[in-house]
Amino acid sequence: MGGVTTYRDEVRAILSGSAAEHRVLLEAVSPALRASLPVDATGIAQAIEHLAGAFGLVDEVRLAQARGHESNAAVLHGRVFGREPLSPETVLAAFADGARVRAELIVRLAAEAGGAPLAAHIRSGLEEHPPPGLGDEGPAATEALRAAYAAQERAVLALAEHLDGYA
Repeated sequence: MGGVTTYRDEVRAILSGSAAEHRVLLEAVSPALRASLPVDATGIAQAIEHLAGAFGLVDEVRLAQARGHESNAAVLHGRVFGREPLSPETVLAAFADGARVRAELIVRLAAEAGGAPLAAHIRSGLEEHPPPGLGDEGPAATEALRAAYAAQERAVLALAEHLDGYA
């Protein structure tokens, strides 16, 4: 078949592969654990790193992600309570914290790719579906989290398309 592989193709493959791995994982774990894993950011994080490679920023993005996650809800819980089980609210807050870290990086890459106009466009799309806030819980918060993750997937695809010259 041949042909040129595009950033869009690569990002789609990353997101698709990660989603498939998440589905397999969910089938293999208990219902209780499955309920605590409503989303998976692996594909989004990998796509961010892949796109960062276009600008020579992979190490910088990895460092920013690591620093951003140093103070998420689950990490702080572990520092205070050790191996005490996480509450559903803490798990949700940790996922939301991660989403906020990734959103900042996506906007930064958009600025690298297309300057302020693209960054504003990407930011706007992400802000339409923010992760749940502190104190949010229950099904509505889980749905907000899923919507935020979906918005991030759309944003990394839009960035890939921009890099390919589609936008």
